[in-house]
Amino acid sequence: MSSSELLDGAEGMTAGAGERRLAEHSFAKADADQKTVVPVLRRVARSLCTGLRHALEPIAGVKLRVDAPDAEFTQFDVWCDRQAELVSISQFQLAPMQGRVLLKMEPVFVSAMLDAFFGGAPREMASPKKEFTQTDIRLIGRIARVIGERLGASWNEVGNFACHAAGHSTTVDGARIAAPLARMVVQRFRITLPDNIRYELELVYPLDGLQAAEQCLTPAGIADDQMPDPAWRDQMSKALAHVTLPARSVLARPVLTLPQLAELKPGDIIPIPPARNLPLIIGDRIFARGSLGEQNGLAAFRIETIERG
Repeated sequence: MSSSELLDGAEGMTAGAGERRLAEHSFAKADADQKTVVPVLRRVARSLCTGLRHALEPIAGVKLRVDAPDAEFTQFDVWCDRQAELVSISQFQLAPMQGRVLLKMEPVFVSAMLDAFFGGAPREMASPKKEFTQTDIRLIGRIARVIGERLGASWNEVGNFACHAAGHSTTVDGARIAAPLARMVVQRFRITLPDNIRYELELVYPLDGLQAAEQCLTPAGIADDQMPDPAWRDQMSKALAHVTLPARSVLARPVLTLPQLAELKPGDIIPIPPARNLPLIIGDRIFARGSLGEQNGLAAFRIETIERG
């Protein structure tokens, strides 16, 4: 074997090793991404299932069932390569989330909703559509509008978000809103009509936008699987009910000079002026302030204000 062949082989081994390290890093990154955004996406998807049903049933004129499998993590070019030549893609700006959110509807779904809207039954198309009719476009606009409203409402349940329409395209080339290698999250929704006829919608989120939007989430946006276990909270409440803390108040702090202190003897009286705004001390911190009084023949402390912090 020549020296050049040995060199080529070594370069190939180095490139292969580099590719393996890159793949391992990508898998680890994907796992971290899922832990970050999946709980919030699940909560939003659950809300959207109900929202989509309420939005689409008046158009379809029939009862629908909507469910959502777990989201898929992919690259934008991979998602684009899966799309047909003709497809409905509506764009939304989910402020303050960075990037745009895509809503994909297949021509077969648009045709089925059009048939149902005019009182007919969904039917299989004899051949794939080459283009959308003006009636299709008007219906797509109506569907996108009501879905956009539900999308904004569902995200507003987990944070301060607002949804705005940002365009529409009938080809994937007109909806290239991210770089080819940009990481995306695809959330599918299965729409089931009577007679078990099923269609799918897709919402496509930019992963970087989802991660940056974490700071906009409110405590209400925390997913159920991140909340404390109810049994644990119950046990903790019972345990805290038996914890005791020392409470004391300081009636007065008279000031005496050293000669006065030296002259004190049994029977002497130290005058204490009437005091208000006395501290109630728990441990070593002031918990509240109030005044001394009497109740049922016993000295009592009346709480007037609770200290902050």
